Amino acid sequence: MKKMADLFNKIKSIYKDRLNSLFNRIFVRFMLLSLIIILVLGFSMIYFFYEFHFSSTENEIVNNTQVFNDSLYEAVREDDEEETEKLLSRIAEVNSGQAWLINEEGYLINAYPFLEAEASQVQFLNSEPIFAGNIISQEVEPRYFDRPMLLIGIPIRQQDDTAAGLLVFTSVAGINSTIAQVRSLMIYSSFLAIMLGVILAYSWSKSLASPLKHMSKAVMNLSSGNYGHTIDLEDSYTTQEITRLQQSYNNLSKELENSMNELTRERNKLKYILTGMQEGVLVVNREREVIVTNNSAADLLGHSISLEEKKLNSLSINEDVIKTFEKVFEEQDSQSEEFTLKKSRKDIRVLIRCIPIRVAEEFWGVAGLLHDVSERWRFEKLQQDFVANVSHELKAPLSSIKGSSEILLDGIVEDRDKEKKYLNIILNESDRLSQLVDEILNMAKYENSDFSSESSRVEMNSLLYDVGSIFVNSLDNEKRFKVNYLDEETMIQGSKPRLKQVLYNLLENARKFSDEEAEIELGADILDDREDCVEVYVKDQGIGIPGEEQENVWERFYKVDKARTPGKEEGSGLGLAISKQIIEQHDGEVFVESEPGKGSTFGFKIPVSKRK
Repeated sequence: MKKMADLFNKIKSIYKDRLNSLFNRIFVRFMLLSLIIILVLGFSMIYFFYEFHFSSTENEIVNNTQVFNDSLYEAVREDDEEETEKLLSRIAEVNSGQAWLINEEGYLINAYPFLEAEASQVQFLNSEPIFAGNIISQEVEPRYFDRPMLLIGIPIRQQDDTAAGLLVFTSVAGINSTIAQVRSLMIYSSFLAIMLGVILAYSWSKSLASPLKHMSKAVMNLSSGNYGHTIDLEDSYTTQEITRLQQSYNNLSKELENSMNELTRERNKLKYILTGMQEGVLVVNREREVIVTNNSAADLLGHSISLEEKKLNSLSINEDVIKTFEKVFEEQDSQSEEFTLKKSRKDIRVLIRCIPIRVAEEFWGVAGLLHDVSERWRFEKLQQDFVANVSHELKAPLSSIKGSSEILLDGIVEDRDKEKKYLNIILNESDRLSQLVDEILNMAKYENSDFSSESSRVEMNSLLYDVGSIFVNSLDNEKRFKVNYLDEETMIQGSKPRLKQVLYNLLENARKFSDEEAEIELGADILDDREDCVEVYVKDQGIGIPGEEQENVWERFYKVDKARTPGKEEGSGLGLAISKQIIEQHDGEVFVESEPGKGSTFGFKIPVSKRK
């Protein structure tokens, strides 16, 4: 039962949708109107035709009978039965029926044709209107007739005296036959009219619905984004109103196409502008939904997918960003905050500026602009660290020079050897200060100078040989030093003196932080995954560097814990920073791999110019 009910509802729904179309509605309404008109006209015509025939027959009988009124009145009053029967027979013949004569109580007095004896007891119950002087007519089916008859009741009277009532019966079979023929004719005519109406209704409904159907499809195409599409209707279906509607639609479609093209161009401009911006853009509407963003914002906030159409509170981003936006929502005033974001293995300093957006003086949303100020922040921090480190580096030698000078000036030292000792301290510390100043000046020089004038083609094996042959002379044991050359000639583009300086710095660090007999290895390799790049390295077996300090060894003035240094020799902490600057100027990158107690590998990767 449930399946049957579902099937019935489904069929009902289908046909309901079909009947709900404009064509079906117009067609059904036109057919119902036509059918109602045909039925009303048909029944009305049959009714009036019926009434007309009966009225004509009644008038004819009355006129025919009025001729015999006076004679029949005299015969009834004189009680002349023979004359009465004669007149009744003539009346019956004239009217092609029967003629009865009744008294005031309605009982039958005489009749033609003559009735049986028991028929004299027949009483006509509606005799009062007749004896009141009125003519009555009605259709009767008495048991004395074998077919329906029309009864006409006429008073037989002179002046105000009614002698008897005359009942004239005439057959209505002819009238009914005529009415039946008319009814059949009306049925056939109605059927023909309905068929013509169906054709006309279909044609008319189609002429009205077809253009609207085409326009409906065109509007659906327009709503799906098919702008600029026009419609061209057949002339047979168009009217003045439909033509205006068609022209209005075509104009609207073209205007929409132009508007959408203009909006698309403006949106693409905005998209390209946002895509090309280094600053991140994040626009949030009043419902806290992200509506505009760019790749820079997603990258700064650590998202690899688009942030649009997502709720602000649902984003896994820094709480400071959300708080800044919420503060603007609450106060509806501009806000600016700076904070640090954790991204992979390094921190990013971000400055966010949020401003409220108002449309027609109504608060609409918040626009946020995110700036990556990491470089400025690191530069400011580097300046602060530089000043602190330089002050620290200068303070120790200056204190030694000042102390030694004061001792000598006070004349406390009288021994010539001790005096010489303090003078050597002053000289060594002065040399140390001079070396520190030279390294600082060199670093500034490397930062601001262009080495393109020094650039030339450098063969890697020749570079390794030159550096190794000089460095080996500084070692007490030549066997502790090893050079690994490349298997083929490899050329790079760069400044040979500066590259030598980088390798000297790396080798000196390896010697400084290794035992006197520990092996030091200088070499180069062609990377398997990057054949356009050569890797140069210096490997030692020294004290190593803890993992948490490896990221900082390339910073200026940074030194690993002095307690790990076996020797007394101490550097300025600028050698690795200078090396990093030189390699980056050659479009390369530095690296360090180390494990405490097992040694370190310092090196750099630099592009290959040519291999043979």
